[in-house]
Amino acid sequence: MPTRPRLRAFTLIELLVVVAIISMLISILIPALTRAREQSRRSVCLSNQRSLGLAIQAYAYQNRDAIPRGPAIPLPYFPSQGFDEWATNQVRIGLMHASQGLGDILTRDLNDPRVLFCPADDSTDPTEELEKLGQPGGDEDVFCSYFYRQLDQTTRDRIDNLGENELKLPARALLLDANSLGSDVLHRTNHRAQTVNILFLDGHAAGYENQRNVFAIRAEDYYGFPESVERRLNEIVVASDYAEGGDPLKTPPLPG
Repeated sequence: MPTRPRLRAFTLIELLVVVAIISMLISILIPALTRAREQSRRSVCLSNQRSLGLAIQAYAYQNRDAIPRGPAIPLPYFPSQGFDEWATNQVRIGLMHASQGLGDILTRDLNDPRVLFCPADDSTDPTEELEKLGQPGGDEDVFCSYFYRQLDQTTRDRIDNLGENELKLPARALLLDANSLGSDVLHRTNHRAQTVNILFLDGHAAGYENQRNVFAIRAEDYYGFPESVERRLNEIVVASDYAEGGDPLKTPPLPG
């Protein structure tokens, strides 16, 4: 009677070698895929910012070249300045039923409000705030993923020229990724606060490393609110101006 050929099975050592090779390939591929995914999100974020720049320009052309901004009335927590003098990611002041910051471009100049939200925003804003925007006349505050300059550290309000910041440098940055490293509800980042995209006055946007959190509100900046946060926003805006032509870490300190 003929015998059947014996089927050769994997030995334990061979199986372990295969598992090790697969594990090594996974360890190589996963970081590469993560980097590719993050790069894609950065690209979408840059595209969002350029779209916002076009909407801001469209608004300005219909409003004697003035950029959109919030009400010029005193802030309840900082009465020495108006709503329109703080860099902010707020787009609607709920109880006032008024637009704030980028909120003015939502009426007719921005076709898709989703561009207000960074795809790498780790807060709940891209879902919750977008839903609020779909409810006109709502009495809730609404926030987006980007700090918009408004009249913070400017001497003019025109789309072609915002004048100078406190360091006598041209005010060039228009908006940037919003990063806040506070605790609980005060913690929100885009791109894990590692990189920051900045939109400039001429409509171009570029990405920068967020070294030493130069573009972020740090946890310690909330101690002494509102003065401490107001100063930190000034520093972030000025560092954004400086970044266009130099190292933001070398931004000179603000007076006082």
